[in-house]
Amino acid sequence: MKQTESRFWRQGLGLLAIVALSSAVGCSSEEAPRGGGNNSSLTSLSGGDTDGDTDSNDGDDDGEGDGDGVFDLGADTGIPQTEEPEDCAAVSQAADAMKQPADIVFVVDNSGSMDFEAQQIQANINAFSQQIIDSGVDVRVVLISSYPDDGNGICVDAPLGAGGCPTVDTNAPTFTHVDRRVASHNPWEVLLDSHGQWANVMRPDASTHIVVVTDDTSDMPLIEFDAAFKALNPNYVDFIHHSVVCHVDCSEAAGIGTNYINLSNLTSGVASDLCDQDFQAVFDVLSTEVISGSSLACEWEIPAPPDGAAFEPDAVNVEFSDGMGGGFQVGAVASASDCPNIVDGWYYDDPADPTVILACPQTCEKLQAFLQGTIDIIFGCATEPAPPAG
Repeated sequence: MKQTESRFWRQGLGLLAIVALSSAVGCSSEEAPRGGGNNSSLTSLSGGDTDGDTDSNDGDDDGEGDGDGVFDLGADTGIPQTEEPEDCAAVSQAADAMKQPADIVFVVDNSGSMDFEAQQIQANINAFSQQIIDSGVDVRVVLISSYPDDGNGICVDAPLGAGGCPTVDTNAPTFTHVDRRVASHNPWEVLLDSHGQWANVMRPDASTHIVVVTDDTSDMPLIEFDAAFKALNPNYVDFIHHSVVCHVDCSEAAGIGTNYINLSNLTSGVASDLCDQDFQAVFDVLSTEVISGSSLACEWEIPAPPDGAAFEPDAVNVEFSDGMGGGFQVGAVASASDCPNIVDGWYYDDPADPTVILACPQTCEKLQAFLQGTIDIIFGCATEPAPPAG
């Protein structure tokens, strides 16, 4: 899924409370009647005669309950209730919403004045990445820096690195070390020039973070770098820039990193002061920022069905309730390429072997406007297609 399809959650969310994901029960006449059986997770049904008789407590003379075939979602959701075939049943199975992954590119100055800083990055980057991993965010780290035998280089130990220090530490795809020496004034230039060496590990659905660590100034204007970086890949358009540079003329400063600070502020990144020389605090702040920026993605893993149930890909429906009496149904499309032609929609990651349900971009945009809500993915009855736009 393209980055623009996964980042709709970043702004304006007050964590959307998702998800009541349901597993499948086949639409077969051999299934137990809806609402029956001893599975406590069966979706409740409104109305209907549940005692199995055919007498007239129903208030009509057709021998059937008034509510037969109508799903009751619990509260008044505002979603129209639709008649379902009598042999359909639904089994609810909770599943976790996934967080947006994060790709982080470190560019570290290897000049002679960066001895302490290189040591601190090497010592703290494992704990930094682990904090992000422990939060549930799938993180990939790229390090653009020389190795220790070339200036103030860096080699990262396991578990983030591969365990081959002091010369080999790349552990793709989680960690990629680009062996390039970075000078005092050219971190942005080296980042752009080396793109071909790390572009393959960057993911279109991930948030993109850059972290520049230097004790000097930049030779490249902010506007020039911003335009050049975004031109490398449309997925970088919402990148976040962080900086660990000198904010004042302290004893550690070869120069003040004004351009780096300004771009960090413009992209809502972290601008830490290298003069403080507290890299544990810097990495704590960075990890918190990355975690908070990885909001819930517009996708939900399909859980394993309960015992005795079977997953049928063509028997899935999706409904949203905003928690305040409103909501809407989301119809299915064959693939992401069909999303622009419909109102609201969802699709499978792989129609032949689906494991994840994904929302179309416009549906993500709509969902992000709600402060709370639930999504019911109801399995067991024929999939409803998304209505066409216009």
